[in-house]
Amino acid sequence: MRNLIDIIRRAFAQIGTDRRWRWWILAGLSLSMTGVEALGATLVYLLVALISSPDATVELPVVGDLASALPSLTSRELRIGAAIGVAAYFLLRAIVLLAQKYVQNRLVANSSALLAGELLDGYLSMPYLFHTRKSSAELVRNTYGGVQSLLSNVVMPSLAIITDVVMAIGLFATLVALAPVAMIITATALGATLLILQTFVRPRLIDLSRVSEQARKSSIAAIQQVLGGIRDIKLLRREAAFSHIHLEQRLIIARNSYMSILLASLSPIAIETSLIIAIVGVFVLTTAGAAGDQGALATLAVFAYVGLRLQPVLQSVVGHVNKINTSVAVLENIELDRAEISAWSEEVAREAAASPNRTPRFADAIRFENVSFRYRDEHEDVLTGVDLTVRRGEFIGICGPTGGGKSTLVDLLVGLLQPTGGTVTVDGIPLGRRPVWWWDQLGVVSQAVFLTDDTLRRNIAFGTLDDSEIDDERLQRCIRRSQLEPVVADLPDGLDTIVGERGVRLSGGQRQRVAIARALYREPEVLVLDEGTSALDGATERALVAAIDEATHERTLIAIAHRISTIRAADRILVVSGGRVVDQGSHDELLERNDLFRALA
Repeated sequence: MRNLIDIIRRAFAQIGTDRRWRWWILAGLSLSMTGVEALGATLVYLLVALISSPDATVELPVVGDLASALPSLTSRELRIGAAIGVAAYFLLRAIVLLAQKYVQNRLVANSSALLAGELLDGYLSMPYLFHTRKSSAELVRNTYGGVQSLLSNVVMPSLAIITDVVMAIGLFATLVALAPVAMIITATALGATLLILQTFVRPRLIDLSRVSEQARKSSIAAIQQVLGGIRDIKLLRREAAFSHIHLEQRLIIARNSYMSILLASLSPIAIETSLIIAIVGVFVLTTAGAAGDQGALATLAVFAYVGLRLQPVLQSVVGHVNKINTSVAVLENIELDRAEISAWSEEVAREAAASPNRTPRFADAIRFENVSFRYRDEHEDVLTGVDLTVRRGEFIGICGPTGGGKSTLVDLLVGLLQPTGGTVTVDGIPLGRRPVWWWDQLGVVSQAVFLTDDTLRRNIAFGTLDDSEIDDERLQRCIRRSQLEPVVADLPDGLDTIVGERGVRLSGGQRQRVAIARALYREPEVLVLDEGTSALDGATERALVAAIDEATHERTLIAIAHRISTIRAADRILVVSGGRVVDQGSHDELLERNDLFRALA
């Protein structure tokens, strides 16, 4: 029981205090159904007792003899009036039940959407390093299915358990007042059954839940990988391998699903059997001890009604407990991620509060001072002891062997990564954990180009959903500078052509030119090409870099290039190898003195 209460407390902690009051309203509405059910049981007892009594004499707790309380009514009128009243009451009960279901389902649906939005916002606010450690399959699972499962399988059952337990107490109290012997028999039979069920079923359901969540993550990952790399997979004829991985995980989920259903099915069967035994016991005792007693029929009737209502209530309680147990892994996953998001947000807030006012525009220099970086504590440094100064307006080229640390250096420069040692500053201001002010001044083109399944126009003016907000003059200027004009001219609908998911309707070189146009559209102070021209032919690449350099001569250009000829005109070229800047100078200087540079050239 303590574990269950702890799970419920943790689940409600994920909802958020700003919306929690709505759940208490729902809890109050649900608890009011306890009184509705108790009164319904009493009315059934009253109606049967009136019908079975020749003179309509019925003793009720508190009220006393009903016929004496209403002396103006005949026995026939009393019975007809009671029957009409009971029918009207149960009609009203049905309306209240529907209203409660509406409020409940609306609250769950809205809370699920809001919580999923908060979780995605949290993931998007996390540092780039977080996303290098987390698979997208895991984040998709938590944001989409995990949140829905948390609300539907933990939070809602938690409220339902509270409601059902109170309702069961109300029904038992009614049974105590009207038929105490029947209550003792029922409580004994059901109590023993529930204790046995929770002792043996609960631990197994929790284990199945954790295994299923891991398998669900793996199956989503398999689908994402096979669809994301469909070109290579088809050429290598590895469809069967990825299908096997997905099928294997789905079979694990299937097995755990039917085992969970089987274990959960024990509850209603056991409860139903216990109630039948209790009914038989009550029937035997009532008949043997009250033969000919006119109250025996009413006792059996109210017991039958209470038993009829108790069975689904108790089955619901056990079913909800089992559902919570099968969703513990979901709660744990979301708790861990939200705790990490919260810790990061607090660090960012503290840093922002302690930092000086941000510089409006990059004016002087970017400086690395004894910078080192590693991706995990147990890994070796990717960069070590980097000292570097990049002045405003410089054209800096970066080259070096694969794995030497070039891209990590750029990720530190743009503020996606934070150094594990040393500092990176812009105009003397440390970049910190979330340098939004710096990102607003950057245009970054990566080797792997991200395009959305939207028009070319919106892919260049990225993040703008309304075409009326796009600056057409700036757009045309960026298209011209990025050598994209021939591409636009050849497309069937020009800038309004849908480029397809991940830009599949464009070639690699065309996608890179779109990415460059996107970066230029921001009119950045610093333009960074992280092998952002690698898919272009040599002539186009040189023309593109020359055009960008000319158009942005007052701004800073930083380019990682796999062809040295591309950065020949750079003011300085950095040679990065083994996690260090091993040399820097002009193209001719490096060609004369550096063996590694000559090998790269």
